[in-house]
Amino acid sequence: MTDFLIGGYGPDMGGTGSGIAWGRSHDDGRFEFGGLVTATESPSWLVAHDDRVYAALEGTGELAAFTWDGGALVEKWRVPSGGRYPCHLAYSEGAVIAACYGDGVVAVHRPPSPPQVLPGSGSGPLAAQDGPHAHHVLALDRHVLTLDLGADLMYIHHWNGSLLERLDALPLPPGTGPRDLLALPDGRLALLGEWSCELVLLEPMGDTFEIVQVVALPGATQGADQASGLALSADGRFVVAGIRGSNRVASLELGDAVAGVGWASSGGDWPRHLVVDGEFVHVANQLSNTVATLRLGADGILTPVGEPVAVPSPTHLLAVGAALKF
Repeated sequence: MTDFLIGGYGPDMGGTGSGIAWGRSHDDGRFEFGGLVTATESPSWLVAHDDRVYAALEGTGELAAFTWDGGALVEKWRVPSGGRYPCHLAYSEGAVIAACYGDGVVAVHRPPSPPQVLPGSGSGPLAAQDGPHAHHVLALDRHVLTLDLGADLMYIHHWNGSLLERLDALPLPPGTGPRDLLALPDGRLALLGEWSCELVLLEPMGDTFEIVQVVALPGATQGADQASGLALSADGRFVVAGIRGSNRVASLELGDAVAGVGWASSGGDWPRHLVVDGEFVHVANQLSNTVATLRLGADGILTPVGEPVAVPSPTHLLAVGAALKF
């Protein structure tokens, strides 16, 4: 049994949600929706550290921090994000790092101090890449990596005291639209291209990374679909990715090289995020207001489990530990 916090879109982002909710999975894979934990505006991405939860309030352009108190989340502070449309957060070295889709800003927050703002720049060949669009933050032991979906770049940073120092930018093939990053058990990285509908395998090379393989997502059609969401199987052998448009979940097998396995229906409309929970994959289908569950077999094949569960405009499923039990 796993407890989840659920982020989602509210009316200011065209959604039906009203704040942070909770859910729970059961041993048979069944997902249970538990209702609202705290009301707030479009908490599209969540990150937890100890008993504190941080939310990107995408529509208002703010970050908010909450603490767990008697079965509810209580807001402790709220600050401007430093950019437009914050859509992804990570916690590292006592700071909350926000990626802002609207203008490509990456902002480092340590309230009450003012944020450190690292601007984005550049664009890509597609209409949706008309400027910088920061979309993901991954904190590693030595580096903090951020993606710019608009500029086809992965930025590489490290900590210099309390400041994040930008060391390098790795260019990706034009039109990739880098959206999500996943650290693999062997030290490599999997990068998801939203617009190319590809998985890009990256190998560490000192303080930078090298592209070693690019694989098309099974079941995706470049130009018609948008990839979203990336997760690693519990045994580290497979990667699963959401495909919006055709509304599928793809699976790929890891090895010396990556190979596509297959795909299954996402069980709803617009699979924005997914999370691995043991042998199960829970999928946040944003536009159908549902969470669906698939079983990921030992062969990498995905099969549906039960019926999708009604959840208002889900955009993120965050598994939480003992400090945030419901």
